[in-house]
Amino acid sequence: MPASIHDLPLELIDAILIEATQLNLKGIATYTYGLSQAPEPLRDVPQMLRVVRGEVLPDALRWHAADSLRQVNRAWHDWALAYAIKTIYIRRWRGNLNSKPSGIAVYRDPYRSLRNTAQLFCVYPQVATCIRRLWFDGFYGADTNKIIFDILPYCTRLRSVTLPWTVLRHGGVGDWVRLLRQGQSGGGLKSLELLAVDLKKSQATLPANQVDKKPLESLDVDFSGLKRLKIFGSTNLNPITNDDLKAIARTATRLEEIHVTGTSCVTLSGVMGIVAAAKETLQMLEHSPLSKDGFAHPDPFTSCDHTHLCRSLLQCPQLKNLSISLPSICSDLFNDTSVRWTGDVDIRAGGFCGPDGVAIQISLGEEQIWKILDGARKLMAVRENVGARLDICIFISKPPCVYNSRPRVFNPDDADEIVSRADHWIFEPRHHCVHGNVDLGELLSEQTWPVEKSVSSKGPYGQTGLYGKDQGPYSCISESDFIEGLQRSYCSLAE
Repeated sequence: MPASIHDLPLELIDAILIEATQLNLKGIATYTYGLSQAPEPLRDVPQMLRVVRGEVLPDALRWHAADSLRQVNRAWHDWALAYAIKTIYIRRWRGNLNSKPSGIAVYRDPYRSLRNTAQLFCVYPQVATCIRRLWFDGFYGADTNKIIFDILPYCTRLRSVTLPWTVLRHGGVGDWVRLLRQGQSGGGLKSLELLAVDLKKSQATLPANQVDKKPLESLDVDFSGLKRLKIFGSTNLNPITNDDLKAIARTATRLEEIHVTGTSCVTLSGVMGIVAAAKETLQMLEHSPLSKDGFAHPDPFTSCDHTHLCRSLLQCPQLKNLSISLPSICSDLFNDTSVRWTGDVDIRAGGFCGPDGVAIQISLGEEQIWKILDGARKLMAVRENVGARLDICIFISKPPCVYNSRPRVFNPDDADEIVSRADHWIFEPRHHCVHGNVDLGELLSEQTWPVEKSVSSKGPYGQTGLYGKDQGPYSCISESDFIEGLQRSYCSLAE
């Protein structure tokens, strides 16, 4: 029988302290508050209201929740410190809106949080060893990247980090070797996120920010310990490209998750290069590109070679979660019932595969869509038989079509009324339904087609949900209605 709580096994003490911090969180304010109107001398304030200003950051909540535990003894102090700062979010200060400016110039260093963190870790390096997850937000210049690389070596147990994409240009070989920490005590980095944004012209044209030290050219930069890689966003300064991904692929052979989204500078060629390198361990693949024309347009679905990508994806035996944009699709993608896919699988395609796997014109392969849908349904049934829930959603790109926008009247000779629309068809094999814009078909059929339709919660590429609107541009119809529309030329997968 333990004489005191300190004699209990460490596992029990850890569980007790976690429960204590959870109870402490219930009594801590999770929002910051302010007054709707500040009192002024010799003036009556009709009514002052307390208003919510914003959420308290999670790391601040953990710090306050463990405050009382740090004062018990040294062991509990160390536990509370590790609990409170295991995840740190360092954000650039952007200032607050002052509704009544005083005219007095007030300056605050926007990088103060970054500089203070570097100073803290330099004076108390043992504090940095408690950090497991680190996120840098708003620091893109060469000067701030230098401070970031000064901070990172102190975090010897860091497992996950989110960095600006510019560190890939401003960091040297030594900086990246220290960040990845392959073969060093404490384990190496497991998750790397690189986030890109468009910079102001003054920042993008600054000579110091345009420096590229090309650390990926060195074989000393080893990504073999990474389990997760995420690249997100487009930028107007030294964007991440296919060449960068191919350089990473030389050593990133144990990746379990790959996310490449919201970028127009990385194409399927670069993504498949890194997929091929990690095909034996890859479990999650997400590639949702954007074209250079903007957010509302999908990638042009171009591929640099003649590889049959449908079969290439099946060479990843551990793959479970998939969301990808392909130049073409065929039933081969769903013919292998040994796959381990689960959850939601989204396939976006610009057309259909020919006999050799090369994309062919949509109009030449419309009959393939039914084989694809049947194959998807059979695969979902097979997965359900082994207890795995699988929902497949297929997006087929549709070139722009031209029609008259005047209700119930279709007159292609009236040039002033002609508008161009670029839509896509979204197929849900499980529910035997199709989502898309059927306005043209309704005009052509004089409102006799489709027989039945309902409001769709889906929308064009780049849109998710209806954002509070009652309905969007898409309608949901049955597959039988869609077949009839194809036969009567009320709708089409091609122009």
